[in-house]
Amino acid sequence: MSTVGLRVTVVAPELTSTAGMWGDCSGGWQPVGASWVGRLAELGVPYEVSAHVSEPSAGLVIDAEDTGIDGERVIAGPPPAEPEGTLQLLAAHLGAVVVPDLRGVLVLRLDDPGAAVKEHLRGWAHQPVSAEAWDELWRSLDGCGRASVFCCPGYVRDDGTVVDSRTALPTEWAALDDGVRAGHIDLECHGYTHMDPDGAAWVAAPDRRDNADWYREMWPPRLPVEPSVDEQVGTLRAWQRGAGAAGTAVVAPGERWGLNTLAAARACGFGLFNSWGMCFLQRDVPTWTTGIGSPYLDEPDAALIGTGLPQVGYWHDRDMAVQGPRWVGEQLEKWRDSGVRRAMSFAELYRAYQPIDAVLDAGEVGVRSGPPGALRVVRP
Repeated sequence: MSTVGLRVTVVAPELTSTAGMWGDCSGGWQPVGASWVGRLAELGVPYEVSAHVSEPSAGLVIDAEDTGIDGERVIAGPPPAEPEGTLQLLAAHLGAVVVPDLRGVLVLRLDDPGAAVKEHLRGWAHQPVSAEAWDELWRSLDGCGRASVFCCPGYVRDDGTVVDSRTALPTEWAALDDGVRAGHIDLECHGYTHMDPDGAAWVAAPDRRDNADWYREMWPPRLPVEPSVDEQVGTLRAWQRGAGAAGTAVVAPGERWGLNTLAAARACGFGLFNSWGMCFLQRDVPTWTTGIGSPYLDEPDAALIGTGLPQVGYWHDRDMAVQGPRWVGEQLEKWRDSGVRRAMSFAELYRAYQPIDAVLDAGEVGVRSGPPGALRVVRP
């Protein structure tokens, strides 16, 4: 019996290396090739993409467009509707498949600490998060897992100047530093200031207190053309310098971003981009998953957790200030009732998706290298 590499080659001519991204974050219909790579990426199945197959693969070939590729281990057409069905199909053809075990995982994302939006945008105004609320968050995470805080190290004053957010919000940053030291949180990128980079235009705008469009940084809505990759790299580098961390993930303020945003985040070394869906930046081409969603933290969903894929539960610092110190803990309890086993930060999730090199030899699965954390072996 020959050794079988437990990996997949997706043959899809439409997936070109010059594309800005494969798939999208809409959750709607996608071409078959994009559906396959999105599904394989979110499951953690090792794969590569090719325009054609010139010789037999050591693993499994997926003929996305059903072009008539011959071979013992070939699947044609789209993936099954459900992630678990996909794993079973792959295992039936390969003999086994090895993936990270991310069942019951809720990735926690807290947005906005450090930003000046709470001071300037009238409809979003709130007091800083209390020390009691931060302490309650740390208690809620004890025994549950880690969270990611998508913060802004640049703070915009009323005159449009940008200062160190630590200077403007020393108590908030002291709490964040405590959370990092205790291992409760990782700091991630939510832009540098969360606000339009043109401070003078913002100061002069008569609607600056009421129009949320002024609080969108990567691609401000007032601009008909997306800022260049270099401009957005500058914003992300400013975050890295200000936060004192390289960072793993980017969330664009207000979901305002474009292909240049993905290219800039990739160039700065970020591995994940979250915008309703999840994008793996450091693949051959930035690749969107098809089943990792981002429900709000107060919308626990057993059906999403039941897919076996990690899901992102997000909220804002405003919730902790307005809803009360125990709000986050109450929502986490509801998620546990919905099937969540553990919480994870984006950095932990990214590490869990590092490549797996596994083979099936004489019926035995051998893992030659893989990510930290539990792995799951699926057999027919």
